[in-house]
Amino acid sequence: MNIGDFLKNLLNSLLDGSFERMRIINAMNMSFKETFVSGDINRMCKVSISQGDPDFKHPMSSFWFRSGFKITIVNDSNVKDSEYEEIAQYVLQNKTFIRQLMAIGFDTLIVQGSTSKKGKKFSLKGYANLDSYYLQ
Repeated sequence: MNIGDFLKNLLNSLLDGSFERMRIINAMNMSFKETFVSGDINRMCKVSISQGDPDFKHPMSSFWFRSGFKITIVNDSNVKDSEYEEIAQYVLQNKTFIRQLMAIGFDTLIVQGSTSKKGKKFSLKGYANLDSYYLQ
């Protein structure tokens, strides 16, 4: 970890009041890097905290500018719309992980390119499978 990443992590943990969010971000970044290097996916992705969508808010949401779980496709040249969906499914298929993200204040999953800024947003509460406990 370089000094810039360390300072960014420190700032994020001070704003959030815990290191849990940064542990998840770091673990996801390592996972995406390993998956890219192994050749399992053709897109290098980086995870960060971003502005969430106010329409996706739920009772556990952080302040709106810190409630987005953003996956940025670093090598986004010629990225197809289906690839945004494919990368999002990496997260959205795991209901336990979605609930964990919601419990620490995230409400929006954002998948976008680093240069094109084109992408998709997903409401985490819509994928949490809370049935009758659905959060408004």
